[in-house]
Amino acid sequence: MIIKKIKLTSLFVNTENYRFEPLSSQKEAIDKMIEDQEDKLYSLADDIVTNELSPVDLIMVTPSEDVNKYIVLEGNRRITSLKLLNNPTLIDDKYSSLRKRFQKLQKEHPDAILNLKSIDCAVFDNPTEADIWIKRKHSGELNGIGTVTWNSQQKQRFEEKTEGKSSIPLQIIGLLKSHPMVPNKLKEALPKLNITNLQRLMSDPYVREHMGLSINNGILTSNIQVDEVVKGLIKIVTDILNPTFKVADIYNREKRKQYIDNFENSQKPDLTKEEPVQWNFQDIVNSDGNIPQNEDKSINKKDTSKKNKQRINLIPKSVALHIENPKINKIFEELKHIQVKTCPNASSVLLRVFLELSVDAYLEKYNLVVNNALTASSSKESLQGKVGKVLNHMTQQGTMNNDISKGIRAEINDKNSVLSIESLNAYVHNEFFYPKADNLIVGWDNIETFFIQLWNAINNE
Repeated sequence: MIIKKIKLTSLFVNTENYRFEPLSSQKEAIDKMIEDQEDKLYSLADDIVTNELSPVDLIMVTPSEDVNKYIVLEGNRRITSLKLLNNPTLIDDKYSSLRKRFQKLQKEHPDAILNLKSIDCAVFDNPTEADIWIKRKHSGELNGIGTVTWNSQQKQRFEEKTEGKSSIPLQIIGLLKSHPMVPNKLKEALPKLNITNLQRLMSDPYVREHMGLSINNGILTSNIQVDEVVKGLIKIVTDILNPTFKVADIYNREKRKQYIDNFENSQKPDLTKEEPVQWNFQDIVNSDGNIPQNEDKSINKKDTSKKNKQRINLIPKSVALHIENPKINKIFEELKHIQVKTCPNASSVLLRVFLELSVDAYLEKYNLVVNNALTASSSKESLQGKVGKVLNHMTQQGTMNNDISKGIRAEINDKNSVLSIESLNAYVHNEFFYPKADNLIVGWDNIETFFIQLWNAINNE
């Protein structure tokens, strides 16, 4: 095996790709890949032009019968994405929306595409030599020989390390692992905990209220005695670890309320047992992993009441949206870190940008762009019209219920609302119109559900 830089035009998508039945031509191979992958090919191309090809996962090829031509053994999705990026007309009219998105991406990244005209490839004399490595990548763990994928907890630990943010479930797990009241058997089972169910419960205000918890800037806090909080969390975690527990038991607000209300008194935190000061989960464990045993059990002696009274960021750091578009995701992350108190103008303008880009992404995803425009932003449709169209479509598709839809419509159409379309436009264009930080925070809280459900719909979650 040697590593060689090969022109993209000399790389052929494998007509005997293991993903499909054998095909007879390059055209069929590319068409089949588009049919099978669709938007995933666009996401892959977008990632490549943003971050380049992975240096630790080379394209594997073998020489073709034609001189200076190579058949792709591993990396057919990547090569297909790059070929479509270089020539979007390869995409049939059946997938015109996808073709438009590739055309837009091509226009936005000419320099990156130029740098991808030649690709570093691992060249094998024959397919058999590559098979052993292809198997290790695609055939599961193979008793440890193959790739052992991360579970949800491990993924969140990676994000905690690389992005400096600790998820709500990881904060709870950290507290339970450190607290002496938690049985060792339960501590040992925590790595197997389904944190998706735990996150679903903790995102519900009713659950947090009855567990004596608050979320401030993505950090769990409480003014209830630690032992009482841990008591309620032990019940929740024990239930989730039970094999008979189902997500259907806590799927919606009514189910979660019913679940919490069925707790026995001995399993609920006694909310009358308050600490003199508020404490948070991240400060409760010292550097040795032990909980400080103060006589009054007041863990954090610093008076954080002023700090926790009101969040300083427009979007709570606990809000998680899966946004594959790098630019939109970057804007979302910036909104979570900009201090709205000191930067209300920047926060309001960026929020308007985030709203329009999110709505545009939805319209392009579901091929709802008007005037046969290439992109939603070039359609000349008003933001108000685009938001209304998205709300209508989400309601019809069942991804948003009528009550939430009506609430969002009222918010964006009310001229007195801080997040009305008129107000959002005024933040950008009216030199005498000033946003107030507290109003922006309340406004975000009122439409947060809209963004969550919109991006879930974009990702088909």
